[in-house]
This record gives sequence, structure tokens and C-alpha cells, in this order.
Amino acid sequence: MSHEAVRALEQRIEELEFRLTFPKLMTPRQVCDFLQISERQFYEWKRAGDSPPAIYWSERTVRYDLEAVMAWAKQKEVGQV
Repeated sequence: MSHEAVRALEQRIEELEFRLTFPKLMTPRQVCDFLQISERQFYEWKRAGDSPPAIYWSERTVRYDLEAVMAWAKQKEVGQV
């Protein structure tokens, strides 16, 4: 098996582990845990207009779709792995 194939399998396993750990709809705290950042950093990004798309059910109830957060984070990727 090639190095690229092994790496692709490793990435798929990591993605599946994340999906088992985090719910489909996450709270802001769960997003921070998922991205491994502080809440302060998250809200700085949000104020700057650079955060994952949010789902607002009310003024105080905000959720983030896991797929959307993963897609947003993937767009931040730079260089080759």
C-alpha cells in the first residue's frame, strides 16, 4: 500500500473518530473543543467575521453543524500534508 493510501486511510479514521466524539449540531464550546482553540479565540474570529456558519434558533441558542465546521476548517488548510 502506498504512503498516500495509508495517509488517506489515517485521515478517514481521524474523521470518523471526530464524528463519534462530537454531535452533529455542536454548541460554541464543543466547536472550540473540536478545533482545539480557546473560546476567546473563537469569539475573536467570530467578531472578525471569520468563523464557521452558525444556526440561530434564538438569540441565545446557537449551534454549529459538524459538517459545516469541518468544511470551514478545511478551507483554512495551507500547504501539503
